[in-house]
Amino acid sequence: MRMLMYLASIFMTTLLLGCATLPDIENLTPGRLFASLPDTCPTPDALVATAQGDVLLSCPNFASKTQPGTLLRLSSDGEVEDLGQVPGLVTTAQPMGMAFDESGNLYIANNEAGGNGNILKVQFQNGQIVGSQIVAKGFSSPNGLRYRDGFLYVTQLQMPKATSGDMVSGLYRIPTEARGLEIASDLSDSELIFYDTTANPKRQFGLDGLVFDDQGALYLTNFGDGKVYRLILSEAGEVLQSSVFAELSSEVGLDGISIDTAGNLYVAGFLLNQVYRISPDAKVSLIADYPDNQGADGAIDQPADLMVFGDQLLISNFDLMKGEGVRNSAHTKPYTISTIPLN
Repeated sequence: MRMLMYLASIFMTTLLLGCATLPDIENLTPGRLFASLPDTCPTPDALVATAQGDVLLSCPNFASKTQPGTLLRLSSDGEVEDLGQVPGLVTTAQPMGMAFDESGNLYIANNEAGGNGNILKVQFQNGQIVGSQIVAKGFSSPNGLRYRDGFLYVTQLQMPKATSGDMVSGLYRIPTEARGLEIASDLSDSELIFYDTTANPKRQFGLDGLVFDDQGALYLTNFGDGKVYRLILSEAGEVLQSSVFAELSSEVGLDGISIDTAGNLYVAGFLLNQVYRISPDAKVSLIADYPDNQGADGAIDQPADLMVFGDQLLISNFDLMKGEGVRNSAHTKPYTISTIPLN
């Protein structure tokens, strides 16, 4: 039965791809359960590895009005520890993208509602969250976050103040030593180094996941249009060259992105419960594909972020968005992190 469901979903995906890159279909890899999450994390989002070999997980908790945003620590064998609530600008944060600098400082993209989005530097004491400092504020929807050479690279999924037509999204470069930096969230910000316009009228969401390769090239996903961009940056952070590295269907909903030591990219197909591999020569392969499910036993259930972790890929199951064109039909327990082996 599972195989029949896989084949049916693959057929539908092929129909939807249209003129975008048709992915090769590799041996589809069943997901396994890496970690069961507590009720304090009904909508898991970003993953980041620690220097100690653990994983931090952000929980913005958009699915619950009673659960504040929090962070969890996951051990290498999937044991879970709650690190506490993340303090935000108004109440508690809705943490999404995360990154460590070389000194072990943690930075978080706080997608707090009401135009209070900001970038936080989180303070710990005895392994628990005790406070935060605001690095930059004024974002409408900060999302993905990476660190490189003293700067934070932040995607902003939507910038309503920057357009009166199709949605504009942007990429910002912010120094880690900044405190209280004001962001206008339009095209006037000097920290804005790249922006994009989403053409897909059904999914007015733009730049989302991001990752650097070993040579410093930056890869970005556009959620609504199904594009993966490749940017070449100068030492000063200017975009010297931008190109579409790969393009999938706009129906896939490209979200988080990660990279392995061989330069293969892994991208979460948020809307269709899929995971793709993109080789260094831009060959696209579908490696995991699931119908609508409840996330039991490690089934991939609306993947938001993913991360190469040793010889496996960890996948956070957001399991919240539903509607036309979305395979997910309901937000349900269990709340989980899935894993698939990397060959």
